[in-house]
Amino acid sequence: MRRFFIFSFLLTSITINGQKPPLDHSVYDSWKSVSQTLISDNGEWTAYTINPQQGDGWLYINNNQTGKKDSASRGTAPVFSPDCRYIAFQVIPFYAETRQAKKKMLKEDQMPKNSLEIRILPGNEIVSIPGVKSFAVPSEKSYWMAYLLEKKVPEKQPADSVKTKKEDMKKTAKDTEPEGTDLVIFNPLANKEFRYPDVTEYVVAENGRSISFIQDFPDTTKIDNFKVTIFDVAKETPKVIFEGKGNAKKISTDRSGNYTSFIYSSDTSKVKVYGLYLSKSFNSATAIADTANKAMPAGWSVGENGSHMFSDDGTRLYFGTAPKPVKEPEDTLLDEEKYKVDIWSWDDRQIQPMQKKQLDQELKRTYQAVYHTNRNIMFQLADTSIPTVRVNPKSTSSYVLGISDKKYQKLSSWETRRYADYYVVNEETGSRTEILRGYPSQVVLSPAGKYVLVWSPEEKLWKVLSKTGEIHKVIQVPGNFPLYDELNDTPDDPSPYGFAGWTVDENHVLIYDRYDIWSFRLEGKEDPVNITNGFGRSNNLRFRYVKLDPDELFISVKDPIYLSAFDFSDKEAGFFYVRPFKNENPVKLIFEKASFSYGVKKAKNSNKILWQKESFDLSPDLYVSDLNFTGIKRLSVSNPQQGKYNWITAELFEWTSFDKQELQGILYKPEDFNPAGKYPLIVYFYERSSDGLYRYNAPAPSASTINRSFAVSNGYLLFVPDIPYKTGYPGESCFNAVISGTHALLGKFSFIDRDKLGLDGQSWGGYQIAWLVTRTDMFKCAYAGAPVSNMTSAYGGIRWETGISRMFQYEHSQSRIGGTLWEKPLLFIENSPVFFVPKINTPLLLMHNDADGAVPWYQGIEFIMALRRLEKPAWMLSYNNEAHNLEKRPNRKDLSIRKMQFFNHYLKGSEMPYWMKSGISQVEKGKIDGYNLVTDN
Repeated sequence: MRRFFIFSFLLTSITINGQKPPLDHSVYDSWKSVSQTLISDNGEWTAYTINPQQGDGWLYINNNQTGKKDSASRGTAPVFSPDCRYIAFQVIPFYAETRQAKKKMLKEDQMPKNSLEIRILPGNEIVSIPGVKSFAVPSEKSYWMAYLLEKKVPEKQPADSVKTKKEDMKKTAKDTEPEGTDLVIFNPLANKEFRYPDVTEYVVAENGRSISFIQDFPDTTKIDNFKVTIFDVAKETPKVIFEGKGNAKKISTDRSGNYTSFIYSSDTSKVKVYGLYLSKSFNSATAIADTANKAMPAGWSVGENGSHMFSDDGTRLYFGTAPKPVKEPEDTLLDEEKYKVDIWSWDDRQIQPMQKKQLDQELKRTYQAVYHTNRNIMFQLADTSIPTVRVNPKSTSSYVLGISDKKYQKLSSWETRRYADYYVVNEETGSRTEILRGYPSQVVLSPAGKYVLVWSPEEKLWKVLSKTGEIHKVIQVPGNFPLYDELNDTPDDPSPYGFAGWTVDENHVLIYDRYDIWSFRLEGKEDPVNITNGFGRSNNLRFRYVKLDPDELFISVKDPIYLSAFDFSDKEAGFFYVRPFKNENPVKLIFEKASFSYGVKKAKNSNKILWQKESFDLSPDLYVSDLNFTGIKRLSVSNPQQGKYNWITAELFEWTSFDKQELQGILYKPEDFNPAGKYPLIVYFYERSSDGLYRYNAPAPSASTINRSFAVSNGYLLFVPDIPYKTGYPGESCFNAVISGTHALLGKFSFIDRDKLGLDGQSWGGYQIAWLVTRTDMFKCAYAGAPVSNMTSAYGGIRWETGISRMFQYEHSQSRIGGTLWEKPLLFIENSPVFFVPKINTPLLLMHNDADGAVPWYQGIEFIMALRRLEKPAWMLSYNNEAHNLEKRPNRKDLSIRKMQFFNHYLKGSEMPYWMKSGISQVEKGKIDGYNLVTDN
């Protein structure tokens, strides 16, 4: 494709008179992000990666005590060994090398491969192993690890080395393409290894006691020979626990390494019936669940596609069962001789598109069963009548929650409530007790199985049930403070704020309101206790529990508990701690004009914590400190180049809407802002966004909406107003908030050019923009991505990415009409921009992609055809085979350029680019991009 470069873009890289240049489209790949953050169990080491949006990144390894930092180019997926004696990670190939291989269309086995690197800590000894497919390191006790090598690429035969067809036919595919590769069991500290060929699967026990693996030995027959082996780490010896012909897979082990399981079938045909095998204490594996087991439902077997999982204490092995697979009759018809039809029935539980989307899942569906390793007995927990069972491998409870929504699936087309029948299932006996029928909301079984916590949407409160279904306690707080979303503005039940968890022995459950955390005693008549002492509500702060131990089942109230905090007024954030039941206010640890969006990671055996902080002018970087946020050290500086460019500032703006609501929004200004100047303003919105005041906006090619940093750096002001909604009037609600906010800005600030106002939004935001321009001419231009232009036709459509009906979102969800098309036809019409296209005088840029799975592509087509018919200036970008929001990077870059050219033309007076002036015909498509600016001369 011939590329036209815009001279004005090139000028932005030049600093004139000491001024910082604005961002341009060439900088995207230089912007990096921190990820894969890791802190060692002893808190001495941290590891993290810094990667560009496209290209080669780095892994950093930091000694938190000495401050010494090491790095590895293209390192990824780091893991510390027990006691932090070494760190292992993969090294991915150079981006350019992989790209070049793709250009050459090399086969998969010829593509560049990952390598494994191991660094002994704290020294500089490095072990590097090329061609590693995967690796695993135990989490405790042992230094033995395992890695699986890639297949060796066959050497090219000399040109004169030719085999006859007869010789080729003697060898089968199994001879030339063995399934497995070499597994290496390796101790980096002792520099000792054991190697096993033809390994297809392996697993390392968490405590490092064992490493189990499956070998598939190919031969000249069509029958595979399988061997399952456990490597005893203490004895450094392998023990074969199973051998057989057929197929073995799905190897799993418990935390202690005492149990190893897998599934096996001796069937040699394509359709295989599997049995579940178990080895105890390194002894030979025996079948524990197969078609001969009396607990197996008649006509069922162990599911090939089910996942296997041991409980943490090793007493239970969860696995999936399903009806036995049946060989399909031989297909004797040509494809052209077959009919192909979808039959839609009024009484289908799920509509045909939804069935299609879930077809693969349904074909592979398995039903949860459990085998008690200490009792040698199996129970079927789920079946076709109760298809879903929630299990918690960390729990020692004998009870799990069973769920069946089959009777209510039809309602999902128009209800946001997800009705289901709920059961408490006894894992020790397989018995079931129905506790709720046709229940529409959240249901949670406590970790120890004593209680069931349910949210009642009608009463807007929590209830605690016994495991037999009787109401044990109704949860209400003094003063009747709402435990549900106080700002809910959809025609639907408000969601609860949720709960923090259960205290030890399940004596209390901790529940959130909008601001604080309440403790409710589950036995006796003790009054609810506000463990944050009402400090949240009185100071407009939201407190939420911080879970420092990912394996935690219960919250200890004997120790201080840590809280995240957010100020609704000024959007500051940080962390506090509180001592529960002491009638004390939470104690502030850190509170700043920043966002702490990535949580806290605590070292397992240390009070060191790892966390990230960001702001509109601070890239999200990594920090380490003590648990009380003392001794803070910044570890990463991910984007130092930001200081070279004209960056952005952000501030809250508050106003009163046309319908007398007090609202907030964000006003972004360039770093070199001059209050005496005149600036074009772009207004972007979705619903409520002001809580993101201190979020960082990295320059990146746009998936749909405007990149805030890019636009503001290039001399635009950007306003992001909050919008509250009134049921039945989403368009008017948007008008009341957005137009009033824009007028308030114009009335207060003289530096906004009132003749250079633009709009930007995608999806729900795109719809609102399409509606706004039918009611006002105050904007010079507008971008509307994937807008619903006709609610009457969209109402009966399908969300193709999920296959579900769109009806529910108009009746109960985001579109906020609050009724059916036949109940409220005038509201559907009033809120549909396509009926008011004659009133539009604002030039529009639309984007609607032909593979949009959220908003039907035809909504964009209806809109652009109406605009075209009435000769309204409008363009529609329709990216081929693209989703609702762009996924492919070249398309994102293209949209970013075209969108800014559109705004620059109407809001800055730039010349119109070729693609706007003349369009791009199908003949020109792929040959020119039309970025070049066109003068009238």
